[in-house]
Amino acid sequence: MSEINDSGFLDGLYTSSQAADVLGVSAHQVVQLIHAGELNAFRTAGGVFLVDATSVANYARLAQGRGRPFSAGVAWAALWLLSGREVDWLSYQQRRRLLMRLREVSTEELLWLVRRRARLLHLRVDESFLSVTRTKLVLSGASSRAMSDLGLTIDGGRVEGYIFERDVDDFVRSCFAVAGGNCNLVVRVMSDTMPFSLTDCKEMPVAVVGVDLAASSVARERSAGLRLLEELLREWRACNE
Repeated sequence: MSEINDSGFLDGLYTSSQAADVLGVSAHQVVQLIHAGELNAFRTAGGVFLVDATSVANYARLAQGRGRPFSAGVAWAALWLLSGREVDWLSYQQRRRLLMRLREVSTEELLWLVRRRARLLHLRVDESFLSVTRTKLVLSGASSRAMSDLGLTIDGGRVEGYIFERDVDDFVRSCFAVAGGNCNLVVRVMSDTMPFSLTDCKEMPVAVVGVDLAASSVARERSAGLRLLEELLREWRACNE
């Protein structure tokens, strides 16, 4: 059985069968969840899936009774609104439905609803390339400067951030990144159909930082992320009554 250490990275990986046992589904359903981007995994040279135990734990924690997650565009709009940013890519009906949902959603439900905003990659790079990765990603989560405001310290030994799908191959090549092993790089890959303005900054807005921290396997980061999201939801509702 895989274990998750306090640094937030994996001491092990699940096979498809092990992940299926944890989630109470079939191995075939695990593969479907992998292809849908719900679970993070990579293939070995022999073609076997090894599944990120953190994504399995998060899916098991959030999936029950949450309903259908938002589309990527609506998910990003929700986080932009909670961060006090303008949203111009939704239709009138989409925006109206989203505003109604934000008035009643719980913090845990929000985490589930926005989970399809990007697909998750856990990668490993040589420590000498970590500084390079920071210049190529829009930083978030544990790599955000908001960590200090939350009473947390940025871990210089790992990097977390976002990138568009079209830039992934070049990013992997230029940083000599590989999948599996003791990962020190968390990359969330956004669809190329999303607005370019999502990456028009060096760091993600506060609500994005909050959901990324709340999905962490590190207890203190997850707690800080949940507190931040609760505060953002409370403030947003107070301003939109």
